[in-house]
Amino acid sequence: MPFVKYKAANGEWIKLDGGNVRVSNGHTWIPPRARIWNGHEWLNLLEERHVDVFNAVNSGGYWGSDHGNVSHNHFNSLWAPNHPLQGNYRPYHDSFNNNGQHGMIYFNDQDIRNRLAGAKIEKIELFLFAVHSAYYNGGECVVGTHNFRGGWSDVFQEVNHGIARTRFYGRNQGQWITLPNWVGDNLRDNLITGITTNGENASLWQYIVYAGTNDGWKAPKLRITYVK
Repeated sequence: MPFVKYKAANGEWIKLDGGNVRVSNGHTWIPPRARIWNGHEWLNLLEERHVDVFNAVNSGGYWGSDHGNVSHNHFNSLWAPNHPLQGNYRPYHDSFNNNGQHGMIYFNDQDIRNRLAGAKIEKIELFLFAVHSAYYNGGECVVGTHNFRGGWSDVFQEVNHGIARTRFYGRNQGQWITLPNWVGDNLRDNLITGITTNGENASLWQYIVYAGTNDGWKAPKLRITYVK
């Protein structure tokens, strides 16, 4: 990426970064725009890099398909309804549910779109905290996306399954999970609105309970690095 320099009063050439430069439009100071033609395309000389964290606004756990994929507000669950889940804790609990459980995580998608408008996504990460797993040495996390329009769905929905997988190595462990960049593109372009947790079956290896939005700093969140 080319860059711009200006000559200071002492004769030193100083590199300009987009985050350090502002011009007036007659009303307020705004980031300048400067482009150069490289023989093939116009390149922006003064892009700014941002790293924004978006906290989840709601979250919940859902039963499997044999119980209509309804939220944990229906029937008694081992965990409070705010916790996203995946898999089943069979035969120790929830044994009446033969298919794997699910989770949905909701964000202020309008705020995300506003901030990402016109941006190039460089990296997108999801923070999850495993408060419990079937095995003491953890299990497999399976992440997807949903496109539910609103802060809560009573029935589990998913549009992209298994977009990222990672290993949790124990209970009470949190980690940032790198997602494909197209997830950030789709959030920016209004194609998806949130994240799911959803294993393939009722396997104990995929049984993980995640912290929800009622759990303070352990709550799910997205961290998006972008250039604009």
